[in-house]
Amino acid sequence: MKQNRRNAILAALVFAGAFFAADMALAADAAPQPQPPQKEVQVLTISQGIAMVLHDSRLIRVALPGKDMAFQDSMMARSALLPHFQAAASQTFNRYASAVKFGSTTAGTADKNYYSYGFDVYQTLFDFGKSLSQYQASKELVKASDAHIDSIKRLAILEFIVAYFDLLEAEKMIVVAEKEVESLASYLNDVEHLYEHGSAVKNDLLPAQVRLADAKQKLIAARSAREIAAARLNDILALPLRQKVVVRDMEMKPPEIPEMEEAWSIAVKERPEVVFYEDQIRASALSVRSKAAENLPTIYADGGYAYTKNQYEVHQDNAYIALGAKVNLYDGGNAQADMFKERARQRQLREEKNKVTEDIKFEIEDSYLTLKDAREKVVVARDVLSQAAENVRFYRAKYAAGAANTTEVLEAITLETKAQTNYFESDYEVKRSYAKLMYSMGIDLTLLYETMEKTHEHVK
Repeated sequence: MKQNRRNAILAALVFAGAFFAADMALAADAAPQPQPPQKEVQVLTISQGIAMVLHDSRLIRVALPGKDMAFQDSMMARSALLPHFQAAASQTFNRYASAVKFGSTTAGTADKNYYSYGFDVYQTLFDFGKSLSQYQASKELVKASDAHIDSIKRLAILEFIVAYFDLLEAEKMIVVAEKEVESLASYLNDVEHLYEHGSAVKNDLLPAQVRLADAKQKLIAARSAREIAAARLNDILALPLRQKVVVRDMEMKPPEIPEMEEAWSIAVKERPEVVFYEDQIRASALSVRSKAAENLPTIYADGGYAYTKNQYEVHQDNAYIALGAKVNLYDGGNAQADMFKERARQRQLREEKNKVTEDIKFEIEDSYLTLKDAREKVVVARDVLSQAAENVRFYRAKYAAGAANTTEVLEAITLETKAQTNYFESDYEVKRSYAKLMYSMGIDLTLLYETMEKTHEHVK
């Protein structure tokens, strides 16, 4: 009897536990599950992107310490023009006290253990311009470093602008591919409908199916290209590669193209690469002047104060000042060889400047012709867009009426896709080439695109 009662109690507990567990499971299912955090979407205009590049670009961050190093080099060169101050203190412990003999007697001359201290001030008075020329050369190198940083910044901005328009173009290619898939799917649906009613033959289905499959593959490739373009833009902006970025397109009127000679003259004055070599050449000339005075006399002043604890001396401390000259009479030809080496470097810098100038002219020529070509292509491509769309509608209507075949309809859809592709490629090539031309001319891209965006907003 007791055993039956115990079994009944155990069964009740098991049932209650199962019911409670089921109730908890249902409550857990009903409770809202935490959602993974959504990645914040970065909405970007060209001006905002340029500001981010100037602040976060790794390319610029790598170059910036060079400017600091050049400035510290100038401080080191300036130190030769300033007084040099030295101080010293010491405690001496001798085994024997210092003394001298006078016949059979001795006399002390210094304490056995003594301390001393003092300071010394050294100032170069005249060295035939060696130190001054070296300091002036270092300041020119600081200016050259500034010009180099400017060129790096401009290059980073151009890289961003090109990547920005590449992403916009990739998005347009997705739109074109989706339009082609939509047109082919609609046409295939028409063919299947006509085939079911006996108005089309089965052979009309296969070409449409093949073209549709091919268009879907192109759409997949276009979406992949867009992801790659977005990752490249994120890399330039120092953002996570998978950061969601939304870029805003900007309408541009057909840009005015300056005359080639005018563009060249502007570039020679404005490009920081040219300024960089001009500063380097001036620094080299000053360095030659400094090295030419390397073995000439240096006139200096030296003064100070010294104290030595010595009870045997009349004056335990003393102050002094000295005027002197020193010269390196022969150094084995080291200074002369160093000067000739610097002169050779100066000639090398002049040739590098000439090469950079010619390279800039080629950049302008290339960007100028590419922009001109793209502008003409845009005009041609824009004219056929509406005609290509009308051509598709025309042949689809003829096919439905039995007056056109599958090949003609598919060719019309292909031509429409080609017309849209050509237009968008030419449109963004205009925008990229214009940015490259302005970069080649030395125009401030930051100010240029800020002005363009403000004008665009005002027109809207």
